[in-house]
Amino acid sequence: MSKVLLCAIMQRLPYRVRRIWAVLFLTTLTLCLWLAHPSLTIGHKGIAEIATAKSSALTQPVQQGLELYQAGDIQGAIKSWQAALSSNQQRNSNSPEEINVRTYLARAYQQVGQIPEAIAELKQVIAYYRQTNEPIKVGRMLTEQAQLFSSRGQHRLAVAILCGQNQINLPCTQDSALEIARRQSDYLGEVAAWGSLGNAHRLQGEYEQAIQDFEHSYEIAKRINNQTYVTSTLNGLANTYASLAKRNQRRAEFANEVDDQKAAEKFQQHTVSDDNQAAQYFEQSLNLARSQNDRVNELRSLLGLVRLYYRQDRQDEAIVNNTLQQAIVVLEQMPDSHDKAYAAIQLANLLQLVSQKVKSVTTDPATQCLESELLPKSVELLNKAVAITQKIQEPKAESFAKGRLGHVYECLQNYQQAINLTQQALIGTVANESLYLWAWQAARLSRATGRVKEAINFYEESIDSLKSIRSDLTLEQRDFQFDFRDNVEPVYRELLELRLEQTEHLVQESDIQQNLEFVLLAIDELRLAELQNYLGNDCALALIQQPVPLVGKNTAVLSSIILKERLAIILTLADDQKKFKSQLFWVPAKSQEVKDAINDLRVKLEKRSDLENSYKAKAQQVYDWFIRPFIKDLETEKIETLVFIQDGILRNIPMAALFDGKQFLIEKYAIATAPALTLTKPIPYNHQKLRILAFGLTQAATVETDAGAKVFEPLGQVKLELKTITTSLPKSKGLLDQDFTPERLQQELEKNTFSVIHLATHGKFGIDDRETFLVTGKKVEINHQKSGKSEIYNEKLTITDLYQLISKSRDHNNPIELLTLTACETAVGSDRETLGLAGIAIQAGSQSAIGSLWKVDDAATAQLIAKFYQSWHSGLSKARALQATQIAWLQAHQQQLESHPGYWAPFILIGNWL
Repeated sequence: MSKVLLCAIMQRLPYRVRRIWAVLFLTTLTLCLWLAHPSLTIGHKGIAEIATAKSSALTQPVQQGLELYQAGDIQGAIKSWQAALSSNQQRNSNSPEEINVRTYLARAYQQVGQIPEAIAELKQVIAYYRQTNEPIKVGRMLTEQAQLFSSRGQHRLAVAILCGQNQINLPCTQDSALEIARRQSDYLGEVAAWGSLGNAHRLQGEYEQAIQDFEHSYEIAKRINNQTYVTSTLNGLANTYASLAKRNQRRAEFANEVDDQKAAEKFQQHTVSDDNQAAQYFEQSLNLARSQNDRVNELRSLLGLVRLYYRQDRQDEAIVNNTLQQAIVVLEQMPDSHDKAYAAIQLANLLQLVSQKVKSVTTDPATQCLESELLPKSVELLNKAVAITQKIQEPKAESFAKGRLGHVYECLQNYQQAINLTQQALIGTVANESLYLWAWQAARLSRATGRVKEAINFYEESIDSLKSIRSDLTLEQRDFQFDFRDNVEPVYRELLELRLEQTEHLVQESDIQQNLEFVLLAIDELRLAELQNYLGNDCALALIQQPVPLVGKNTAVLSSIILKERLAIILTLADDQKKFKSQLFWVPAKSQEVKDAINDLRVKLEKRSDLENSYKAKAQQVYDWFIRPFIKDLETEKIETLVFIQDGILRNIPMAALFDGKQFLIEKYAIATAPALTLTKPIPYNHQKLRILAFGLTQAATVETDAGAKVFEPLGQVKLELKTITTSLPKSKGLLDQDFTPERLQQELEKNTFSVIHLATHGKFGIDDRETFLVTGKKVEINHQKSGKSEIYNEKLTITDLYQLISKSRDHNNPIELLTLTACETAVGSDRETLGLAGIAIQAGSQSAIGSLWKVDDAATAQLIAKFYQSWHSGLSKARALQATQIAWLQAHQQQLESHPGYWAPFILIGNWL
């Protein structure tokens, strides 16, 4: 239960009891949806001691409820208070006594995980205090309400209640909890509001803002000399710096993946610094909690230190084990409660983690089997959690504890016990986030025991529950973006593997087609989940109901899925009845072999100075994977356009450069890439309306990134590129350098109807949408707080920035037809950066995009893009226009160095190809 003041009875209770309630006021109980790591709170101490207070206002059922609460019978207390409410409503509704009871109920409901019921009670309490004009109580109850929403993962709503907006350096609104506390000089209320705001921002991934919030809370807590608040705020700061360290460690791993050693070193330095800061705050919080005999905050600090030591990979295992043992001792000293149950689950997880020889920031015992000699102790702790939840009658927590215990038995290969516990967890599940986890677990267990059809059903149930919570998680849980590959993506891949394997055992063609149709739908769901995870913001993906194969008889779709042991390629055509007609081809290549081959091909394709054309062998190998098995079908159906829906690292190469031994694939087919079947709407465009708004950057540029300043070289041919566009298409407009600003882009879009936005500038595609940006010509001064120096940088235009400024000037009925990015590049080895290339077009509300996978010669870019626009304007579809451009280039440079794919192949078309 959160640390909140029980405002409704503050004035009626003696000072000693009022002071007890102060310790209930700051932190929020948050059950992270994936890892079940709650922020522990001081639980029911306050209500328990109130039971000793004598007050004529307390009727017999209310007093009985308080005594039951003190004894740990939360459900019994709830029943007593509900009875008191029923009795009171018959006599005098909305009396102060009724509001007291509703406040009790809100805390009791929260204690047993009934958050919606707690919110409903608090709404009535807040309405009463508004009516009776008691602003301090309104502010404090709003803070408690925000904590409840945050405990459900609704952090943006919590922020809105606490401050009214989520923008840095803007004042809070008048009716927000924080502003009410300020106006009323309610220092306790202000401490709580700042702390709750810090917690919400931390869980959103707004770590820098969270640190500022917690620091505000800390300063006020010190000023009023309240050690409980100081302890909780120190713990909040520690958790925030630990989260920052975890994020920077992931960024360092990503930088290593794309061979950016400078960035990797910088992020690793940030990781060490943030970890050290987190450790200092945890240790301060621990010492203060012990001095106050505050068991819950003591345990929170110990658990935080164990997680920190594990991630830091400290060599002294004795320190880690000693800290763990201290945590176990403190756990035993706590009374049975909701918090104690979840703490036992956390300890069970940590016991498995710390015994691992290979450390990884993504390792999670909730979804992976870890070899551990401490599994018996984990079982003991999880059984303790089950017993506690049964004692306090909290079904949701009991379900979670049983599910985790079932996973441990799964890892021990005690499948019958694992199945029994998992079934019990499923029966007790009330939230989709838990349903996804236990349905996935049930699917794995069914598969392991040979029940394939049952496994498929459970996998599909898990995915259905994921679909219902995916957008909320992406918006609210920022760290969910980083956990996606380990805790969500495997559900889709394991289902796809089962479905594809099942195809091999089917005989009837109708059964095969039906099964492949399910596979294609699952692939689409995975692609959508990847994109939404990458974008991580408010942009809803506009899904198209009409599937791609039904659009044109001469179009074929090739979908890929990389599995551990082999690669699956699915060709989909439209049959005579305009229905799906698909066939599966297996490539006997393991996932690492696929990755190595694609990375090798990508490196060779970029090397324009390669006189020996060393790329051809790998380009032919990949051609043999994708095209050769289907040549007869493609020729029979007279296919002219190929649409690729690629998986992972396969997005990192242009399929136009595949080679059959005599010619490139682009010489035979027009080629496009689709992010997903349901994200593509192939509708022909009226070429006569073609108007281009082009912005370009010719000068050298420097931008500030989290990895330090990044310098971009001048783009000498961009001026010619824009001049060629505006000359050949007179209704178009081109702006360079200092005129290339976000404000000017918005102004031009508001004044004129342009169908194409052409941006000839550097772009960086990072691990997520925050690190994906384009470089503008606008100069901004940035103050570095640590050094005290000011530097001038080019302003970045992020994916979100681009979405917001375009959405302000264009409605959904008048979307951008094409977004062209001519100087961007994605890194070799990254299967995430290419998501940014598709994501930036989707965010811009564009029907399609043309972008470069690697940096191209400036002069070649100018010629190729000008030729593309001319071909498109002449009446060709976008895919045909790009094909004509690339073929023309090859014909003009036969037997010359410029015929190398490094010059013409990196431009890919994403989305609507018509």
